[in-house]
Amino acid sequence: MQAPRLKSMFRNVRTDPRRFEFKSRHLPDLDGKWRDRKEQVEKVVTAANHEKAETKAIRFRARGTSYNSDRSEARKEQLSAARLSMLRAGMIAAVLIWLAWKGIQWVEQSDFSRVLKWMENA
Repeated sequence: MQAPRLKSMFRNVRTDPRRFEFKSRHLPDLDGKWRDRKEQVEKVVTAANHEKAETKAIRFRARGTSYNSDRSEARKEQLSAARLSMLRAGMIAAVLIWLAWKGIQWVEQSDFSRVLKWMENA
């Protein structure tokens, strides 16, 4: 009985290395039914685009008016909410900066000699 062989991290020269083959769906050797279906879809799409191009009329709108007033109202509400949130964030930042400044003043005016002496004696 031979000892089992462990896989080596080096290439084995005696055997062919494994090869990778990628068979793409986009190559020309596809089934005929795929080509037929693609041609049918392209015909439908081009016919639909041609009909839309002929029936679509160009509309001009007056300056300052919009066709969808609901969207413009929603956009105005969104902008006002964004402004309010920015103001609120600015106010919170200002309060935090003021509290930090007051804390620094308190630390500068406080006498920590008792705490330091207690730490020396400990």
